[in-house]
Amino acid sequence: MTLEERDRRYERIRESMRNGEIDCLLVAGRDGYTSRGNLRYVSNYGVNFGEQYCLVPSEAEPVFLGSILALSRVRSAGWIHDCLEMVDVPRQIVKELSRFDRGNKMGIVGLPSLSVPVYLAVEAAFHGRVVDATSVFRQLRLIKSPEEIERMRTSASIADKAYAVIRDMLRPGLSDYDIYGEVKRVVHGMGSEYSMEFIDTETARINFFNPVGRVLDADGTLALEITPAYEGYYAQLTVTVPVTEYPRHIQPVLPVWREALEIGEGLLKPGTIVRDLYRNMTGVIRERGYLSHLRAGHGIGLDAIDFISISETDTTELDAGMTLAFHPCVAIEAGGDGIGMGYTYLITEKGAEKLSRLNL
Repeated sequence: MTLEERDRRYERIRESMRNGEIDCLLVAGRDGYTSRGNLRYVSNYGVNFGEQYCLVPSEAEPVFLGSILALSRVRSAGWIHDCLEMVDVPRQIVKELSRFDRGNKMGIVGLPSLSVPVYLAVEAAFHGRVVDATSVFRQLRLIKSPEEIERMRTSASIADKAYAVIRDMLRPGLSDYDIYGEVKRVVHGMGSEYSMEFIDTETARINFFNPVGRVLDADGTLALEITPAYEGYYAQLTVTVPVTEYPRHIQPVLPVWREALEIGEGLLKPGTIVRDLYRNMTGVIRERGYLSHLRAGHGIGLDAIDFISISETDTTELDAGMTLAFHPCVAIEAGGDGIGMGYTYLITEKGAEKLSRLNL
């Protein structure tokens, strides 16, 4: 990512900090599908070595605290130059935060990635002034910049390529280890730093897990999520592919999936409330006598599952610049056979733009 993108982010973050009377943010991150995003947003570095931290003062340059293995990579990423090796982490973080303390609030971004000793030390040092400031990043990260969108387009093209390779190699008796390994080979060979894949090769089920050594049946399906990240930005392609042809009992499910997808696509536009998208999409599935027991999608970006969950309880209002993985799942019974497929979408002023070039 460019320095112009960095400066854009820092300016918006500091404006939010001033409005919230926050002297400094403690941004926490660790390696994982859902815990890198906040730290990468301010450092241009994807966490690969356990927990790491970045301090973002309201009126000074950020400071990165990490393992010795991480620091050279942070410097190479080009955004942050003040990098400190973590030694006595709780005491060190309190000391660094104190440098920027002007008597206002201290914000924490990414509480689930914060170790308990660090939290207790920060709370003890700044008692009554520590606030959860993750909402600052939520609002900024939900709306993607042109640079971010281009990275996601590249990730979507990588997922398309991996699908094409897997589709050509499908045959009865192929192990989920073979499939999983081939996906990893393709996505990393095309420049993905890390990726998230889940798979199910058991008959025609659509439960997504890690590979366990099952093999494909001639009358079964491959359920697969392909989620590469290019320069930190994920895109997801979810497929349910027949090994030979869709089993007879699955074939009636296909038009229901198509109908649910089309209804959802029509609602992927500014102003839609996420739970209304969920209700309309699942409503048609239930009307046709099927179940939608798996999550139908989520926000996606610097984390594979990023802030938004397409569910009954999410009241987020969609806006232009948001990105979602939308993959309706239609099952004959809970945990049973069915279809789960979908793409990554960009919300635009005119509606949804599918980032994948495939038509499932």
